[in-house]
Amino acid sequence: MILGRLHWGCICLALLISIFTSGCRKDKSPQEVAQCFWDAMKVQDIENSRKYSTTSTRTLIDASSEQFKDSVVTFGKIVIDGDLTTIDTTVRTQKHGTETSVPFQTILIHENGEWRVDYAQTRETIKAEDSFSGITKNVQEFGEKLSKRMDEALEEIKQKMPEYEEKMKKLGDVASKKVDEALQRSMEEIKKGMEKLGGILDEFLKKEEDNDKEKKPEGGVKL
Repeated sequence: MILGRLHWGCICLALLISIFTSGCRKDKSPQEVAQCFWDAMKVQDIENSRKYSTTSTRTLIDASSEQFKDSVVTFGKIVIDGDLTTIDTTVRTQKHGTETSVPFQTILIHENGEWRVDYAQTRETIKAEDSFSGITKNVQEFGEKLSKRMDEALEEIKQKMPEYEEKMKKLGDVASKKVDEALQRSMEEIKKGMEKLGGILDEFLKKEEDNDKEKKPEGGVKL
């Protein structure tokens, strides 16, 4: 009697385990596969991460892939084009008390009748976005440093203004006019320099946008 109950108890337990684990085993849509893949990556479950990746890219996933540990992954637009799916993805991580967001694309391939994450292509989009984020950060830091330098220079000029005014009075109107002209030329040079920097950034961003459009598949199903 006791053995019979134990037997049925084991069967019930096996059924429950099957029910709870079948969520990431049945045939899934590209987004569901991507969700299972990133859920496994977040907890460094290498076995399941490889299970939801393409055969040729499984070896790229190892225990050293810690950049997604404890991260928050969200999905955006999905484009299905035959055996290829791209999903706009954003990973948010906390490092040293600072939140970092990296937008990229999860690339999936229909392999042997099932959707699988192509980690090689996905990783390339992550590298590209990391590089662009680094450039953006450098531009922001440059802007902050430039602003700080200008503030310091203006404060220094402000403090010396009484001294300058006194000297200009002694030198007379002609000298005062020359100083005004020199200041005007300096301001024009600063303006041209800022406009040139803005043009360089605009050109770079336009090229990146054009490259991004070329990489994304056209047509397909958009969700």
